[in-house]
Amino acid sequence: MAKWSFENTIGELLDDPQTLELVKELAPEAFDHPLLELGRNFSVNAAMPFILDYAGENGEERVENFKKRLEELG
Repeated sequence: MAKWSFENTIGELLDDPQTLELVKELAPEAFDHPLLELGRNFSVNAAMPFILDYAGENGEERVENFKKRLEELG
């Protein structure tokens, strides 16, 4: 089983240097979201409706790319 997946919490992804860099690369606008800190305890899957709403055009494609890259980390 991969160490990183959408079952991880947003906080876990933000607290790990390797996954933090991935978020910075693929979703830099996430750091401007006013509820980012409140969402730290949510799994990525649980936050997906909010993520897709915020991801904008090509959101589903961007999410799939992030998921693939995240799982490749380990």
